[in-house]
Amino acid sequence: MKLLFTILTFLTFLSIANAANSANCTNVNGDMFMNKCWKNDESVLPLMASFIMQFVNPRTVAISTTTILFLLPAILLLSNSPTVYPALKNKYSQLRIILIHMLHRSAYPLVLGVGLYAVFRQRRPCFCDGAPVGSIYGMPSGDAMAGGILGAFLIDKAPFYPKLARVLGVCVMICVCFERTILGFHTIGQVVTGTSIGFILHFYSTRVPQWFIAVDILMQWILSAIALQLDPALIYSPNDPNNLWVWFIWGASFQVLVLFLLFRVGKSPLDGWRVLKQSMNKMSKDDLNIQSDSAEDHLLAYAIKPSHDMIESDERYKRRISKDADIPYTFIAFIAFFAVNFLSFCMQQWGWLVHTSDSAAGGTPMS
Repeated sequence: MKLLFTILTFLTFLSIANAANSANCTNVNGDMFMNKCWKNDESVLPLMASFIMQFVNPRTVAISTTTILFLLPAILLLSNSPTVYPALKNKYSQLRIILIHMLHRSAYPLVLGVGLYAVFRQRRPCFCDGAPVGSIYGMPSGDAMAGGILGAFLIDKAPFYPKLARVLGVCVMICVCFERTILGFHTIGQVVTGTSIGFILHFYSTRVPQWFIAVDILMQWILSAIALQLDPALIYSPNDPNNLWVWFIWGASFQVLVLFLLFRVGKSPLDGWRVLKQSMNKMSKDDLNIQSDSAEDHLLAYAIKPSHDMIESDERYKRRISKDADIPYTFIAFIAFFAVNFLSFCMQQWGWLVHTSDSAAGGTPMS
């Protein structure tokens, strides 16, 4: 019902705010209400849309989440109170899992969304001033998919004031749909489809066992790679910023990081499997202590307990923090992430695994 209300509200608002295409654009997909170009260059609407875009862009969300994961071990490394360390460690572990799953969901538009472009093969709606707006395809909208995922998270989890969070979730989905259509990147049909897929993906990904994420990611890679490689229309100009294959590889780099970090949630294979058998929906319960059954944590109190020798106590505490922060493995995980991410830039620069042509028409760069 919330999703239906969101769609109806968005359509009503868009019809009032932008009754006609006010830009000098051609409707690539025809003049039907759901497929036409709604790009608007007048008044304050484009300014509002651009302001919204910087906060809900899936690329921004993925980079921000990755940065937080990179800095997260500092919570433990800067700790200097053995008394609060057990509670701090548990909060650190819970936050780490939440962020890993947030990164996994934010990568859906970057990988699955790009793959679905080559499955649906529906063009972006606006051809303005002699050039298409955005990349070649627009079904489904990746940004709207990200908005649907974020909106569903706020509605489902309501991490703060429940009523406010749910209202905010609906507003996020409406604003993203508005932004993508007003700027001319997508049709109404494309943003509604993207929002619906994102909404469903949130509930699916938080209800399946966490180990299934590996299968999920592998299926995304296979589907997207096959669809993008088999589409004969995907011919790019040299160093094209709208190269969908490059987008796919760039998004997959975040999923590589997810796989590395997810299968390190436990300090032993047995403890890790205990965690991965559960769904994220269960793991995120406020009263769930994900470390309580860990065999090594039975020694946690002793590991940080002061002894008569203060030097020994301090060294023991530092060793425990170093072990829990797991810096060497985290460093390896981020090296793998940066390697795949850098590979995407090489592919764009030299046109690896794509068809290029000097006569290919490129669209306006995506923001």
